[in-house]
Amino acid sequence: MPFRVVRHRRAAAEFFQLPPSVRVVYERAIRRMSIDPFASGPGYEVAQLSPPPGIVSPVWAMKVGGFRMFYIVDGETVKIGGFGARPGFYRKLSRVKELVRNE
Repeated sequence: MPFRVVRHRRAAAEFFQLPPSVRVVYERAIRRMSIDPFASGPGYEVAQLSPPPGIVSPVWAMKVGGFRMFYIVDGETVKIGGFGARPGFYRKLSRVKELVRNE
């Protein structure tokens, strides 16, 4: 089953703030997410995070060096919520509520 990948509007802007070498890895990883959004691959690692309070949906993080991307999988849609450097990145998880429907 192919997954559709969408980005939160802030995530789209944050993506272009990443170093070019990191963007290349994320671009390749995001293409592969349409096949399997839960698998790690060359140059990146995927892990499940603890969701913020009040959120039932699993939250996932993709790590490329010192950078992170978080996302949820809602049915057949992968919703990317944000990108950023590790220090301070996890504050962005408050956006998960904007990605989740009907919780």
